[in-house]
Amino acid sequence: MTSIHAFAKQHDIPRSTLYDRCKTLGLDTSNGLDYEAQARLLKEFGKEAVPQVTVEEGNHRSDMTLHVGQAAASLEQFRTDRTRSALSNPREFMAGLTGFLDQIEQGMELAEAQQEQELQQVRHLKRQSQKRIEQFHRRSDEYRIKTDVLAHIQNAEIDDLADLAEEINTLGKLSDSSGQLSGGAGDD
Repeated sequence: MTSIHAFAKQHDIPRSTLYDRCKTLGLDTSNGLDYEAQARLLKEFGKEAVPQVTVEEGNHRSDMTLHVGQAAASLEQFRTDRTRSALSNPREFMAGLTGFLDQIEQGMELAEAQQEQELQQVRHLKRQSQKRIEQFHRRSDEYRIKTDVLAHIQNAEIDDLADLAEEINTLGKLSDSSGQLSGGAGDD
């Protein structure tokens, strides 16, 4: 499908004239012009039809299907005598060639634009990944330092606790001047 605006511009036809002719011919223009409508309008205005070409992105995405001409062709239509060949439709050939190459170039432009967009996405993801990895490294360093400090403090606290336990354990084993233990159980 091609819009009326694009069709008018491509074939140098005033848009209002084109729209009026579509109404006269009873062509539906609500969704643009299909290939048959375009061919009919080109005949109405005495212009050459440009073949429709399906352009796909290429082998990295999908296969490109291009149909030009027939599977077999006879050269009889080009012969005027035994020693000379003539091209019977040079204007149609040139219109077909130009239209064909224009459509391939449009496909190239679209593929380039999409690839540039994908590149921008990859660059954005790379920056985000680098930022997140740097954040993780900072957090990892903080964790290492903090757990080392906490382990040092905890070990010091345990050492203090061990000293207190040792002090408590020695409390009831003190002896008085008579050689008896004091402060033990059962002394009243």
